[in-house]
Amino acid sequence: MKAINFNNLNKTPVRTKKWLNINDVSLGELNIGEIKEFNNIGFATNIKGVHIQKLENKTVSPLYKEFVYGASEELIKQGQKEFNAGYLITIEKNSAINEPIIIDFGFNKDNSTLVDNIIVVGEENSKASIIIKYRSLDDSKGYHNGICAIYSKKNSNIKLTKVNLLNDNIIHIDSNVADVEESGKVHFINTDLGGEYRVYNYHGDLKGENSSSNIDSIYLGSKNSLIDINYIVTLKGIASKSNINVKGALQDKAKKSFKGTLDFKQGASKSVGAEDEYCMLLSKDAKAKAMPVLLCSEDDVSGEHSASSGKIDESKLFYLMSRGLTYEDAKIVIVRAAFNPIIDAIDDENTINEILEKLNRGLKNE
Repeated sequence: MKAINFNNLNKTPVRTKKWLNINDVSLGELNIGEIKEFNNIGFATNIKGVHIQKLENKTVSPLYKEFVYGASEELIKQGQKEFNAGYLITIEKNSAINEPIIIDFGFNKDNSTLVDNIIVVGEENSKASIIIKYRSLDDSKGYHNGICAIYSKKNSNIKLTKVNLLNDNIIHIDSNVADVEESGKVHFINTDLGGEYRVYNYHGDLKGENSSSNIDSIYLGSKNSLIDINYIVTLKGIASKSNINVKGALQDKAKKSFKGTLDFKQGASKSVGAEDEYCMLLSKDAKAKAMPVLLCSEDDVSGEHSASSGKIDESKLFYLMSRGLTYEDAKIVIVRAAFNPIIDAIDDENTINEILEKLNRGLKNE
């Protein structure tokens, strides 16, 4: 085991008052296992129009992207230089891939430490959906630090779905960055249902005219879990677009901080951005904080932001329970109603079923 200081992670682009305790997150000194070979990886590699290359951590790829944000500089360096699973996925020019590209990482006592480095290149006029799953196969403690860089070339359409199905004993840190060129599209979906400590970072860089980066995200916090989310989109290209949509639920003594930033840069005229985060508090001991931010250096843009939290609507609970549902079942129905539009956007039925099963068990604290 190795002790690492996980302090001042996931910093906001703009600092606010220190006493709010939302500018960054500190987990303290935590022990992680040795970064050795990770063997539980499921990966279909014979998809037409997709080229997959295994990365070697002794070689610096020319596609390594500088993470302006990311969870921290040290964790990004670990992801680029010390990874034990790395892939370059290239979607060929003019290729539309009809089936999802799925990478499945399975954690157990023999595969408990994963540092993964994923690079996705969508060549011009390409389209693909990539699903990356992190699953616990037992109750072992573990550590995950993942980095993913997406390059969306002209008129490409890339959907990246991250699925966290880990147990409650895992440290889970995930940093993502997207470069989006003219008329390129990146859709980032994040489903967060497991882990003791969970730190998420996504930065979409809309460089080209008519580029877009949308984020759809759900989270469930239970027991003593700590969730820190930092989504940032910089809009630089003319008529670029972004929408950040986050739905979450907290129960027991779970804590969550959400930080969402839309940054309209000079030259991004005609651009449109919106962000909305809503958190359902299922326990009086659960704590939710949010910091939605709009930054603007351009006049002719449209930006909206909101964040809110509250208890489940008592009238909805009463209606469902009057129809014979227990409180627990009624709670599941209400949470799933909020989450389902995001879950349904995932391009794999088996993955959707795994998410719903994990969500149901999580809401029942099983």
